[in-house]
Amino acid sequence: MARTVLEEADNELMRGRDEGLIVVGFRERRVVTLFGDVRIRRRLYRDREGKGRYLLDEAMSLDKRSPLSPGMRELSALLSSYMPFGKCERLLRMLLPTGVSHTTVHRQVGRITEPVLAREDEEIVEVFERGKVPEAGEKEVPLLFLEGDGVSVALQREEERRTEVKVGIAYEGWEEIGSRYRLKDKTVYLGLMDSNRFWEGFSLSLARKYNLGKVGQVVVGGDGANWVRKGAELSGGMYQLDRFHLRRAMLRGLGNDPGMADAVYRACTSGDVGLADSLLIRAQAEAHADKERAAAIADLRSYILDNACGLADYRLKLNGMDGLDGLRGLGSIEGNVDKLVASRMKKRGMSWTKRGIRRMTRLIQMQHEGQISGWKTLPRLAEPAITQEVPQPNQPKRKGKKRDEGAWLNMDLPALRGPHQNRSWVLGLDHIAHGSSAVRVFPGFKPTKP
Repeated sequence: MARTVLEEADNELMRGRDEGLIVVGFRERRVVTLFGDVRIRRRLYRDREGKGRYLLDEAMSLDKRSPLSPGMRELSALLSSYMPFGKCERLLRMLLPTGVSHTTVHRQVGRITEPVLAREDEEIVEVFERGKVPEAGEKEVPLLFLEGDGVSVALQREEERRTEVKVGIAYEGWEEIGSRYRLKDKTVYLGLMDSNRFWEGFSLSLARKYNLGKVGQVVVGGDGANWVRKGAELSGGMYQLDRFHLRRAMLRGLGNDPGMADAVYRACTSGDVGLADSLLIRAQAEAHADKERAAAIADLRSYILDNACGLADYRLKLNGMDGLDGLRGLGSIEGNVDKLVASRMKKRGMSWTKRGIRRMTRLIQMQHEGQISGWKTLPRLAEPAITQEVPQPNQPKRKGKKRDEGAWLNMDLPALRGPHQNRSWVLGLDHIAHGSSAVRVFPGFKPTKP
């Protein structure tokens, strides 16, 4: 059926081709689709410049270097952003009539991400070196929150043994979902790069979405790393030290004195750096006999003084601004680091090349932004109308539950109606079960009457 539909589509393209395209002959190729292998026979054209073209391949968005259809490319890339390439191969062989090798999945990641990375590098040169003004986004918000953190990833076939992947998130506040809170309109940016390149790329990503000149106040949160504080300076925002890392530093320096740790913590969060430092000086003097404890308190003093500008709660500095209801403390970056990077790239003993890290981090970012798969916006097929049987005259009404004689023909997937119906793997099953292959393969095609 697929071969017949696609060959008829090739006939329609031939009849509506531009002038100057000459049919040279027919060529066959293999296409791996969501419903199995298809071998199609389509026309090869020659244009006025002597270049060969396949109109059917162009209409189907087929890659001349890969047999995968657009749907298979999307599914392979989507799975590889969640699990290792070997597991992607095994899962695809279990779910689909035709499997895809892990090397093919790996190559797809490069083909998807390399053009995106190249375009961003070119745009950064245009904006930050040649002075081109980027187009501003449309959104205007009174508050924009940025958080950044790094995660160490093991390397292979590189001079270094480990490297740091930088992760950044931006959001407009919090939304209450039952008893939980969710970040409002979250934007993700991550990659293997130095601090300047990270903030340049992150700012360009935000500039496509927001009119940064009309953002009221920017709040930047972090664990005390220099590159995060530098982001607050570059964005003209206020810096906020993450409370988790502040408490952890207190436990390391004053773990044997909870009362002193609590007093120092309250002084820090209220913005009284002088009081916090005087308390630590006194504690350090009392611990002079214990050199290890005195050194730990000295490290705590240094940590607090380095982050003095971000100790006070940011909400204290925003007094007088409108729309401050529902503001919460920062610290969402820790969970995002684990979900975005660590669970895919750090656990299970994995190691990477630097090139592989750049590709995978960009694939994860594209997956979060919905640039890989369009399954979220695919329309579902209309469900058939339920009609009631009208009893005929002189016939008794049927008693009991009416049986649907054709129910055994209908595909039923309980996961599509369960609590996980909005997750990516369920959306993928929904597309495989109910998606229209003709529409996805050849958008706009209208078959001719027989």
